[in-house]
Amino acid sequence: MNDKMGLELQDVTYCYEGETLPVWKHLSCCFLKGAVHAICGPSGCGKSSVLYLLDGLIPHMYEGKLTGKVLLDEQDITEELPRNRCDKIGFVMQNPESQFCTFTVEEELAFGMENLEISRDIMGKRITEVLEYIGLSGYEKRDLNDLSGGQKQKIAIASVLVTEPEILLLDEPTANLDPVSRQQIFELILRLSKEKHMTIILVEHNVEEIIEYVDHLITFDLQGKVLFDVSGDQVEISYRAWIESQQLKKISGEYERSEPSQECVLQLEDISFSYQGQGIRKKYINEEDYVLRHMNLQIYKQEFLAITGKNGVGKTTLMRVIFQIFRQNEGEIFLYGKPVDSYRKKELYRKIGLVFQNPEEQFVTNTVWDEMMFSLKKVKISQQEKEEKVENMLRRFHLETEKEKSPFVLSQGQKRRLSVASMLLTDQQILFLDEPTYGQDYENRLELMNDMEMLRKEGVTIIMITHDMSLVKQYATREVEIADGHVVSETVLKGGRP
Repeated sequence: MNDKMGLELQDVTYCYEGETLPVWKHLSCCFLKGAVHAICGPSGCGKSSVLYLLDGLIPHMYEGKLTGKVLLDEQDITEELPRNRCDKIGFVMQNPESQFCTFTVEEELAFGMENLEISRDIMGKRITEVLEYIGLSGYEKRDLNDLSGGQKQKIAIASVLVTEPEILLLDEPTANLDPVSRQQIFELILRLSKEKHMTIILVEHNVEEIIEYVDHLITFDLQGKVLFDVSGDQVEISYRAWIESQQLKKISGEYERSEPSQECVLQLEDISFSYQGQGIRKKYINEEDYVLRHMNLQIYKQEFLAITGKNGVGKTTLMRVIFQIFRQNEGEIFLYGKPVDSYRKKELYRKIGLVFQNPEEQFVTNTVWDEMMFSLKKVKISQQEKEEKVENMLRRFHLETEKEKSPFVLSQGQKRRLSVASMLLTDQQILFLDEPTYGQDYENRLELMNDMEMLRKEGVTIIMITHDMSLVKQYATREVEIADGHVVSETVLKGGRP
């Protein structure tokens, strides 16, 4: 037996139940032990499906027709259930919330170890060590629902690391992280490979930051065909050739931006908010419990505002308070000069739209077509006009062939495009985007942001929460940085309001 052999796919063809075309045909590839493997390709090409197959979710949870074999150390594990693989294979999914099973950080990290019957003494030690690894020491008692998107992603990674698997599968592990945290996770991944000789299999749209450390690269085209399967010196050469051939370039450089209006459409005055303080008088709230602290902010018509800051500083919370998902403990919010709490919810949501960080949180129907039509349910136009609008929007976001599918079986990139497309149907004049390019390949990322810029030129105000500073440089007219629950800096960018 080859002691370097790890996971191997032999002549695999798989078609999801209800689909006519397979994800890939006759796929064969090998993932050697102790190496860093990267899987790249456009949204919807089957990258995540490879990880589902290796972990056993395909075909045991995602049903369909599978031929071929999955081998681990040259032993056929195709029929083994995911729970029988978890002592050797750990999987961190794109959406961390989809794999949480408990309520607190400590409970979540202990859950997997309890299933493996690890002793309590060892469990406690591992929890402490892993939290220190990921920069979240002291978070043991924190409620998972109170964490930022980036912190949730870190905890999802930690919940797998504590079980000490031999092989770690990572599906877009840095998508929701700020640049510092992103670098920390990449450094952690490389340490796990180098120091613990862990096999890393990583799905990423952008492996630019670690391409020099990748030992093996597999690149798919949109039809699920392997373009490159290379190792060693050929990894970086092939990766850059793929980027160039697809004309997929990083968003950088200057962009001609028209100047926003002088009209203030949304104003925050002295806003403070605490999750622990819901329904509690101000005098009973501890100062350290505030997520937002005396925040003041004005947003102007037709501007492209970027809200930036590290994970956990209150960016997503701010959006939830503006939408009155949570009520502020102090201060006032004015929309078009009226207190936001004076609007009925239906009226409020006709004026402002929200694209969630996790697209699945806003899906309410069983097919892509129904999801789009649901957005137009209360719009007073004819059925024919509704259908034409939906057809046009599906084509615009390359979803016309997916309209009969469930939104929940789409790739993460397709889910993101659907969430944006369904929101754009209703013509709100203020649009909030929470990490809008999460899960998108370069091409779809560019198209999506160009659509946002087109909407802005038509009079729509765009507010974007992002960690991607290249997006800020390319598209934003103003950047507001948040730290410790309040605005710490404002930067007017080219074309922005003086």
